[in-house]
Amino acid sequence: MMYPCERRPEPRRLQPVPDPMSTMPPVFDTDESRWAAVARRDRAADGQFYYSVSTTGVYCRPSCASRRARRENVSFHATQEDARKAGFRPCRRCKPDQPSLVEQHAAR
Repeated sequence: MMYPCERRPEPRRLQPVPDPMSTMPPVFDTDESRWAAVARRDRAADGQFYYSVSTTGVYCRPSCASRRARRENVSFHATQEDARKAGFRPCRRCKPDQPSLVEQHAAR
């Protein structure tokens, strides 16, 4: 018999097995997935692709904190070189042609 002040041991719960697909980095292979990364400013997408805005003439990292452009004015590029060849200049805010702030701080 258990007294009210005694506690019963909690039953052991099984740990969920991690899904191997969930540990893989996200793949940004469609324009919809790239736009979603831009909309949420996903740092995991940095270096995977770049986006350019036709009305401003700049290209940015997906995590750029600048005002979000309208979707119809945005195009995607695999590399910075592709964006430059298309006639876009680097953004002055996120500076995609330089190492990211995370990389700069890690180098110190």
